[in-house]
Amino acid sequence: MRGKRELLAKLCTVAGFTAVCEQWRKRPALIVLNYHRIGDSAKTRYDPGVFSATAEGFAWQIRYLKRHFEIATLDDAIAMINSERSLQPSVLITFDDGYLDNYEIAFPILRDAGVPATFFLPTAFVGSNRLPWWDLIAYIVKNGKSNRIRLSYPHVLELDLTRQGRAAAAVAVLRTYKQPDMQDHDRFIGELLQASESNLPTVGSEVCFLNWQQAREMQAARMTFGSHTHNHEVLSKLSAERQHEELKYSREILERELNCRIITLAYPVGGSHAFSRSTQEIARRCGYRSAFSFYGGFNLPAEIQPYDVRRFGLEGQSHPRFRLQMALGSASGTTWV
Repeated sequence: MRGKRELLAKLCTVAGFTAVCEQWRKRPALIVLNYHRIGDSAKTRYDPGVFSATAEGFAWQIRYLKRHFEIATLDDAIAMINSERSLQPSVLITFDDGYLDNYEIAFPILRDAGVPATFFLPTAFVGSNRLPWWDLIAYIVKNGKSNRIRLSYPHVLELDLTRQGRAAAAVAVLRTYKQPDMQDHDRFIGELLQASESNLPTVGSEVCFLNWQQAREMQAARMTFGSHTHNHEVLSKLSAERQHEELKYSREILERELNCRIITLAYPVGGSHAFSRSTQEIARRCGYRSAFSFYGGFNLPAEIQPYDVRRFGLEGQSHPRFRLQMALGSASGTTWV
């Protein structure tokens, strides 16, 4: 499907249809783009799926967005989300996880273009070489000796790596890990290590996350920050008490380190299964005024939900596909990924 849409986008560009779409009137909507890592996914030992764009691709996208859209600040977005100002056709740029490349690659591009962005940080990761669960799982699958993986927890999953490839197998294992019925991390990882005949990685600087001083430098250049919880746990898997701790503790740390009010949250993973109505109420009680999901969609008048602000990613898209997606989406109010 991705290949067909890439081909269609290229044909639309050549035929001039995309350029016509770019002239159409934009619907009032808050379009929230979500990025993770910026760089060359082929060079990582870990999860290539968290790379949203190359440095060159990201720089091109920022130039395009600045030329064709109103770029919202986080304050602008919060005001629109909470009906304190009318919804305008605008784009909010967000990042999750706070990898070091957000500071080293994305930040200079944004700063030089004069474009603001919001970075959601899991506070336990800031300034650390901590290996997150998604990178750990990807490493284990990619470096295993076995060509077959059979997991029994949290349910049976059988994978033929010779047939489907290790990258696709890693995606399948990650999808299983994210499900609410996966409650025992150590059991899951232990079973995966045994089934794949793999080893734990030696953690290096490649997985380093930006530190507080770097965050303050970004803040001084108009970048803003929000919470991505403390430990990046899938909130729907946690008790109400644990969810409250994750949201409250993260907010306290961010406000202390950055000396500003933190009133926005991005749910880890962000799919509709990753948070609940109870999670949204806990976020409200913890002092957040808005919270961002990550399962696609635009935020339209009368539909926008303060604790389920929709975002979508554009991982690995060519320039023609990015142009067509943004042009069609801003005119119709629907995503075409």
